Amino acid sequence: MTQAPKLDEVIANFLEGASPSEKADDNLIAELLREFMQFLFGESGDDVSPIEDISLSELGAFELDEFLNFFLPDMMPEDPQIQKKGKTFLSKFRKFLIKKSLLSKEQLEDWKEFFQENKI
Repeated sequence: MTQAPKLDEVIANFLEGASPSEKADDNLIAELLREFMQFLFGESGDDVSPIEDISLSELGAFELDEFLNFFLPDMMPEDPQIQKKGKTFLSKFRKFLIKKSLLSKEQLEDWKEFFQENKI
């Protein structure tokens, strides 16, 4: 079985293809996603794992929901469009992951459910 790619590498590859007009928003949301995943999975006791150690497979529907509906509004309360930007980013990111075949079958179904529930 192949190992799931590292989330940080996948995000970096995704951002390489971002259009100049969307680059600022994509970079902001990507950085917040990295921070969120580091918060969730990077700390265990006294040890802090770097974001580079977090796998894409750890990003499921629960994490997407928490990120979009709680973390983004909490981190950026001054930006009333932050959830819309988050939805746009996640939609493009999902298309990228599907095109590159980076999601497992189970993860793809999990993400599909999240996107349907959040009308993305």
